[in-house]
Amino acid sequence: MMELLFRHPLGVSGLLLCLLLQGCALSSMRLNDLAAELEAHSPEQVLAELKTIKYSARDQVQYLLDYGLLKTLTGDFIDAIQDLQTAKTLIQQLDAISISENIGAVAVNDTLKSYVATPSEQMLLYELLALNYLLLGQLDAARVEILQAQVKTRQFAESSASNGRIASMEYLAGFVYELLGETDNAMISYRNAANILTSQEIPIPQALQEKLLRCSYQLGLHKEYKKYTKHFGETASFPNRHSGEVTIVYWDGVVSAKKQRFLTVYVPQLEHNVTLALPYYPDIDKQSRPLTFQINGDNFYTDTIESVENIARKDLDEQSTVIYSTALARMVAKHLAIKASQNQNNANLTMLLNVASVFSEAADVRSWNMLPSSIQTATVQLSPGRYRLFPYQFTSEKVRKNDSSLIDWFFSGVNKTSEKKEIPTVNEKGVELSQFILDIQAGQKVLLFVSKVGNRVYSSTLHQENQ
Repeated sequence: MMELLFRHPLGVSGLLLCLLLQGCALSSMRLNDLAAELEAHSPEQVLAELKTIKYSARDQVQYLLDYGLLKTLTGDFIDAIQDLQTAKTLIQQLDAISISENIGAVAVNDTLKSYVATPSEQMLLYELLALNYLLLGQLDAARVEILQAQVKTRQFAESSASNGRIASMEYLAGFVYELLGETDNAMISYRNAANILTSQEIPIPQALQEKLLRCSYQLGLHKEYKKYTKHFGETASFPNRHSGEVTIVYWDGVVSAKKQRFLTVYVPQLEHNVTLALPYYPDIDKQSRPLTFQINGDNFYTDTIESVENIARKDLDEQSTVIYSTALARMVAKHLAIKASQNQNNANLTMLLNVASVFSEAADVRSWNMLPSSIQTATVQLSPGRYRLFPYQFTSEKVRKNDSSLIDWFFSGVNKTSEKKEIPTVNEKGVELSQFILDIQAGQKVLLFVSKVGNRVYSSTLHQENQ
């Protein structure tokens, strides 16, 4: 072995590098495994576990996105904003990916590239930032994120008609503009949201229907208003000065994480098969489940305005051709190098290259894997008073998954025991759904953010008309 090291130091170094890269791939899988635990554990517990995982600089954006999202779910909005803003800055810096990273990805595997969120994920980043600012009552700061998102949308549109088109982002933009009295801008955003949903064959939520009717009527867009009244079968309704308005933003579930699979293909140039490592989403039917809320004994439901699950799968489908082509070119190059060593009758180097070609091949399974499966909304008018909107708790699913998995064991620095220890939940914020009581006054506009993951609600009063 020592002789092999001295004769082929680069080959041995390359093999060691490949083993290191496999560790990086396991790190990505561990993070995906942790994301799956969100439906079984509290956000505080998952955040505590996330902080124990060491990550490389090229994975920093992914970790910052997950940190920011988890801190939002725990009610730590200020720290969440800090992490998300840092992620946004890094993404902007990484938009022009370095030549060295591209060469490394082609030569070894895609995990050598720095993780940069997809256009859809970047738009959801702006949306989450705006939501955090709204929950802090900072309308102007939320508007800044909306404006930046709209600039980014136009940039993405130059390369693809579908990239970065997020209906929930447009809906939230309209919501912010309306609160600020910018009805014309609100109408543009609501219209964009409706067009995106229509193109995706997703029904327009009741809340968005009401916004389109209201804004088109207020702006005197008679032809458009008439079209909406015919299509929705309703006329515009306006908040009563003697009532309040509640807007609910609901996050349901957790989006699927990518997995790795191997595909064997025949390459005529090599005259034999090669095996490619490719990312994919498992065939899981994640149906949107509405949030039920109750007013005076009557049940109401949120409507889906964004299927994050569908967006994630669509984004990967659009990238699949490039991913496949890159993986194939990479494996061909590796096997040509092996053939060259065989022609030199160098058995040791051939062995090293064969092992390296296997161990270095890994699919890039990174994504913003802690996003909700769907984003839903509802808007209701309420008379002044006290309301218990959520008398029912979610069904408990607190069963730990994959606790004894190989990946958990690999990244654990402690010995496993038969007695399972739970990570303590610390500093929980927000109010449990079944315990939440809303006190609303005339003229108030209240935002409620609810996540199934945390089974809690956060509220923010964003507007109070003078009495």
